[in-house]
Amino acid sequence: MAGGAGTVVTGNSAADCGEYNIQRMVVLALETVTPAGSLAVFRDGQVVATLGESGVPHAARLPQALVAWLGAQGLRLEDVTHLAVVCGPGSFTGVRIGMACAQGLAVTRSWPVAAVSTLDALADGWRVTHPDAGVRTVVACLDGMRGEVFTATYHWDGASMALRGEPMVGVPSPADIGDVTAPVTVVGSGAVRYADVWSGAGWEVLDACEPLAAGAARLAASGASPCVTPHALRPVYVRRPDVELARERRLTQA
Repeated sequence: MAGGAGTVVTGNSAADCGEYNIQRMVVLALETVTPAGSLAVFRDGQVVATLGESGVPHAARLPQALVAWLGAQGLRLEDVTHLAVVCGPGSFTGVRIGMACAQGLAVTRSWPVAAVSTLDALADGWRVTHPDAGVRTVVACLDGMRGEVFTATYHWDGASMALRGEPMVGVPSPADIGDVTAPVTVVGSGAVRYADVWSGAGWEVLDACEPLAAGAARLAASGASPCVTPHALRPVYVRRPDVELARERRLTQA
């Protein structure tokens, strides 16, 4: 996980530190739903995050890379008070690896764990990097492969972000997003891959504004994504797993 694209620091503005005025909290966040993955730590109102190396499978890195990166931040596992894991949607294998790693770490250390939606983390990354943006619709959009995208729609009122409806999966189509408040910003890997579709509707297209683990760490620290016991963690697939779809096809053809 560690290395890759260097270090990104967010959440160190006076406004953010005031919003997350939490003492003695150190949140370690893990994300394995994308090929590169990411790690982040929230402490003292600030998030430090890094992207991983997309050429190395998550299962081959964890948990060693997590411990090594934490040490590079001057922290030990014993310093962590809370854990956050990006729980999907995204790669089915990646989601399972991240959840299993989070559960294993949390059980042995009695850490509370926050399961953070990939799309919530994407949206929060836009929020923290665009604090002066005016009222608009923000569509978090993750490339779901197979010609599909995972999306969630949020209303930004200039001060806070509110989810509208439920996360969806489908072909990239502005018409399927529903009612929007102009202007519209689409952010994430699905926004970039299908940029012509979104820009054709007059919508702004942005890549992810920070590593996904950074948003997960902030949302866990703020309480926006509540902590649960490790055994209560649940993945968010949105789309049915490939194995279920293949089994259904075989039964239909039998």
